[in-house]
Amino acid sequence: MERKIFFIVGAQRSGTTYLYTLLDQHPEVCMAKPLRPEPKYFLNKNISSEEYFNRFYTNCNSNTKILGEKSTSYYESSEVAKKISYLFPNAKIIFILSNPVYRAISNYKFSVENGFESRSPEEVFLEDNIVNSTTHKTSVNPFNYLGRGEYYKFIKKYYQYFPKKNVYIIIKEEFVNNIENIKKLYKFLNISTDFLPTSIDKVINKSKISVKISSEIEQKLNNYFKPYNEKLRELLGRKEEIWK
Repeated sequence: MERKIFFIVGAQRSGTTYLYTLLDQHPEVCMAKPLRPEPKYFLNKNISSEEYFNRFYTNCNSNTKILGEKSTSYYESSEVAKKISYLFPNAKIIFILSNPVYRAISNYKFSVENGFESRSPEEVFLEDNIVNSTTHKTSVNPFNYLGRGEYYKFIKKYYQYFPKKNVYIIIKEEFVNNIENIKKLYKFLNISTDFLPTSIDKVINKSKISVKISSEIEQKLNNYFKPYNEKLRELLGRKEEIWK
C-alpha cells in the first residue's frame, strides 16, 4: 500500500518555514527531519523509496496519517517533479506564494545574510549588475531574485506530472493567521480540521537584517511582475488581482 505523502516545494522566502512549522505541529502529520538543512533528496541521481523513508521518517508514530517534506530547491526543477511522480504518483504538492516584489527583496536579504550577496539593492534591481552564481555551492542560483517570482512557470512544471487536484496553491497573505484557510489545507491533506496550531500567529524565519528599498526599486519590481501575476491569476482561475 502506497504511503500518503506531500511535498512543500516552494516558493523560497514565501512562508515555507511557517507552513512547515504549522504542519509539523499537527498530530496526524510527520514532517521530514531535520528542517535544516532541507532534505533535497530528489536532487540526487539515484532515488529509492526505502532509503528515503529510512533517512527522513524514523521519528513518525502510530498517529501519523501523512508524511511531508519541505525542500524549496524542488520548486525550479521539472526533473525533480518527474522523480517524485515516479516514486509517489499520488503525492500531493503544495506551493505557498507571497507578493513577488516582497519575495524578491526577502530573497536578496537572505543572500546578503548568508554571504552570497555583496551588491547594493540599487546594483541588483536597478542596474542589473550580473554576477556568476557558479562560484557558490548552492542547490539553486542564490541571485535569481526576479525569475523565482514568475510563479506560473513553476506551477506548470508540476502540472506536467501531477493532476491539478493534487496540487495546492497557497497565497501567503491570505493564509497566515487565517484558520479557515488553514483548515482548507488540512482538508486537502485529509487530516483533522479540528487542530489549532500554536504557531498560527507567529513570525517565523524573519530576515535578521534591515535594507532600505527605494520607491524606484519597488516601482520597477511592480512593473516587472505585473504580467507574470496576471498569468498566475489566469492559471488559478481567479477573477480579481492576487496582489494589488
